[in-house]
Amino acid sequence: MKYLGQVFWPGAPWYEPKGWAIPTDTKPLRIGVPVTSMFKQYVNNEFDELENVTSFHGFSIDLFKETVSKLPFYLPYEFFLYSGSYNDLVKQIHLKEFDAVVGDVAIVASRLQYAEFTHPYTESGLVMIVPLEKSANKALLFMKPFTKAMWIIIAIVTIYNGFVVWLIEQNHWHELQGSPLHQTGAFLWLSFSSLFSLHGGTLHSNLSRMTMLVWLFVALVITQTYTANLASMLTVQGFKPATVDIESLQRSNALVGYSNASFVANYLEEVLRFNRINLKGYTSLEDYDKDLKSGKISAIFLEIALSKIFLAKYCKSFATTGPTYKVGGFGFAFPKGSPLLPSVSEALLKVSECGKLRELETSMIASETCMDVDVDVDDDISSLSPSSFWVLFAFSGGTSTIAFIVYLSHCNWKLSECLLVNKKIKMLILTLMKQWGIQKQRFYGRLLSHGESPRSSTNTPTEALAGSSVVNIEAAMP
Repeated sequence: MKYLGQVFWPGAPWYEPKGWAIPTDTKPLRIGVPVTSMFKQYVNNEFDELENVTSFHGFSIDLFKETVSKLPFYLPYEFFLYSGSYNDLVKQIHLKEFDAVVGDVAIVASRLQYAEFTHPYTESGLVMIVPLEKSANKALLFMKPFTKAMWIIIAIVTIYNGFVVWLIEQNHWHELQGSPLHQTGAFLWLSFSSLFSLHGGTLHSNLSRMTMLVWLFVALVITQTYTANLASMLTVQGFKPATVDIESLQRSNALVGYSNASFVANYLEEVLRFNRINLKGYTSLEDYDKDLKSGKISAIFLEIALSKIFLAKYCKSFATTGPTYKVGGFGFAFPKGSPLLPSVSEALLKVSECGKLRELETSMIASETCMDVDVDVDDDISSLSPSSFWVLFAFSGGTSTIAFIVYLSHCNWKLSECLLVNKKIKMLILTLMKQWGIQKQRFYGRLLSHGESPRSSTNTPTEALAGSSVVNIEAAMP
């Protein structure tokens, strides 16, 4: 070098550029590691007093070691603790105190002026976590396995199938004969008892047997599905999120929590428009848990990667709700223009593609033991709608309709039998209308006997028509 003279580095500086220096065993890469991380599962350090050595552990540390092992060249490095904020930690790269930063450091725009980041190695996003509260009323839980529309369709198809069987069998089955009121009860009993049993031994027509057999198959599927869905609901407690959106938090001026060391406070204030006095910083998961359960704060905001850890530890007391706000995931930080950055990013992609990244993340989350062992959380169990059974309903309704049409076609050849059937159907309908009128008159009679008056002193046209119809029906009855 004495004869060659001064070295000119790329870009023409006479001094050796810091970011372009090649790490050696005597001068390894200086990597800053945050001390203030609330989630020790990502970054943790232990000091050995006997050997006077600090060891580093955690998901981010293990992932960085795996990434370095995929590099096509040897890269010596050494970890150093930093106790300041995450923004100040990234700024140390710009100040040339560190050559890189490894930890649960999010990639946000304000930090890109001081350093460059690798590809994010965690899922990007910010979520709101709220406590779960118990559902107030479970008296009607037995109705929840099916939607209202499903219950209505079951009732309609059941009554229709029972009507077809009654129509076909009423001349052959002694229990289906008698007074119109008795036939009404028998008809309804035949309709709904078919949900649980097959009257094959008492049916005389192949048409009614065909209708009943198909409906019994459909009813078997429906009852088994209902039983399974209800059992799933009864084995868990009914819980729901205490808050579902940030608008309700803002309207009520509720306190929300965030990590002191993260960028979340600025995001909540500048982007989500929370009042600064309604934000409370935390340094430990235990404080999150205690204040959420006591009601001191109504929600916390965490990056998705950190929320997985929190929900794994307190798996039955809290849940995420609301939208996911897109913010950067975690990445390794390097100086701007560092030649190491492309190689490290490529090596990180190799670790991800070979499945090692997922393996490390799964192992980290699986290592957490749920602390809430006495609380049951409602699973995502939804009521079943007719869309799941429309083929079965169409099959049963179509079979009954075919049997009904064939019976009527056969009835046309026997005029007297057809007239008798029509007379019985007419008597059945008239009986139902008469009983409805009687029950209505009794209802108004009870109101008058208790000193209450109907909605108006005079009968409405509808009521007058109903009263006159009862008289006409009684006159028409044999």
